[in-house]
Amino acid sequence: MAHLGSNRYGKQHVRVLRKTVEGTKHSVTEVSADVLVEGTFDKSYLSDDNTQIVATDTVKNTIIALAHSHLGPCIEDFGLVLGRHFVSTHGHVDRVHIEIREKVWERMEVAGKPAPHSFQAAASGEPFTRMAVSRIGVEIESGVRGLHVLNSTNSAFCGFDHSEFTTLEDATDRIFSTLIQATWRPMSDDVDFKDARKRVMDAILKVFVENFSPSVQRTLFEMGEAALSAAPSISEIELRLPNKHYFTAKLDGFGIENDNLTFLPQNEPNGEIEAVVRR
Repeated sequence: MAHLGSNRYGKQHVRVLRKTVEGTKHSVTEVSADVLVEGTFDKSYLSDDNTQIVATDTVKNTIIALAHSHLGPCIEDFGLVLGRHFVSTHGHVDRVHIEIREKVWERMEVAGKPAPHSFQAAASGEPFTRMAVSRIGVEIESGVRGLHVLNSTNSAFCGFDHSEFTTLEDATDRIFSTLIQATWRPMSDDVDFKDARKRVMDAILKVFVENFSPSVQRTLFEMGEAALSAAPSISEIELRLPNKHYFTAKLDGFGIENDNLTFLPQNEPNGEIEAVVRR
C-alpha cells in the first residue's frame, strides 16, 4: 500500500528588480527567488480536494508584492520577510524553503564620475542565500557561486602521490584558476548579513591574491580560516574550488622554447576540491 511521504511545492525563478531613489541617485537590486512551502497538504495529493493548496500563482504574487516594500541590498533580510509571511498568513504551512539569487549591477563611471542611474553587470559571482523558515526557528546559509579568478603565478604543485597511472609532472610555477563557490552559516538569524558577506569575501580574495599556493587544498583551508577570523558572526564555511587547468603548451616540436608563457585552457575534466572549515 502506498503512503504519501515528504512533499513541498511552490514557485521557482520568480524574477524581480527593485529600484530605490535618493534625489538624483538610483540604486537597483535584482533577484531570482524560489519559494517552496511544506505543511498539511495531504488532501490535495490523496483526493480531489484542493482547499489546502496555496496556489503557486499566489506564491509568485506574494514574492513580487513583498519585494516592493522589502527588497533591498540585503537578500537575507528579504528572504526572512518572505518566510515569516507564509508561516504567519497560512496556518497549515509549517515550513518555507527559500533560495534567493542576486544579479549584481555595478554603478558605471564616465570620465571618472559615478553615473547616477546607469549600471553594468558585475563579474563578481552570484550571491545567494538559502533558508528554511518555520514557527520554531530559521535555518539559513549564505554564499556566492561562479566567481572566476586566476593567478598567473605564485602557485605550484609538487611531491604528490604517484602510481603506475600518474603522468602529471611536478609544477613549481603554474597558473591557478578556479570558480569559487563559498557557502557560510551564520551563528543566528539576527546577524548583520551584509557585513558578514563583505568580510567573508574580502578575506577569501585576500588569501587568493597574497598567499603562495602549494596546492588547491592548502589554499582552500587558508581561505576558510581567514573567513572565520574576519567574520565572527559565522560558524562554518564550505568551499568548492574546481581546478580550472591551464597546461603548458608543448612547443619544442616546432623548435620553440615556451619559457612557461603559453598555456592551453582545459575546461573538462577538471579537478574538484571541496571542504568544510569550522571553528
